[in-house]
Amino acid sequence: MTSAQTTLTISYALSPPEYTNAPPSLAPNGAHDFAVEAEKTGTTGEYYEALHKSIVAAREKLGDELTAWRNAVGNAEAGKEKAAEAAQGEEEEEEEEE
Repeated sequence: MTSAQTTLTISYALSPPEYTNAPPSLAPNGAHDFAVEAEKTGTTGEYYEALHKSIVAAREKLGDELTAWRNAVGNAEAGKEKAAEAAQGEEEEEEEEE
């Protein structure tokens, strides 16, 4: 039996905010290839089973990378919100003193 080489390709291009302090290991662009290991003489069901395995692997890989980006952007957003709240608190104190 020979195997038909089919590949599932996933790519993304993110545009994170400029203030995001992401680790160097995170690239805003990425592409991954996942082989669909199906036998050429196999049934349609076998092909879809192999495709499903590739989709699961792609989902896990992409999910891990996008979660890391979400965390990096979220941490930067939290820092911005704290700074904005502190500035607003100072303005309110100044208004109360007047």
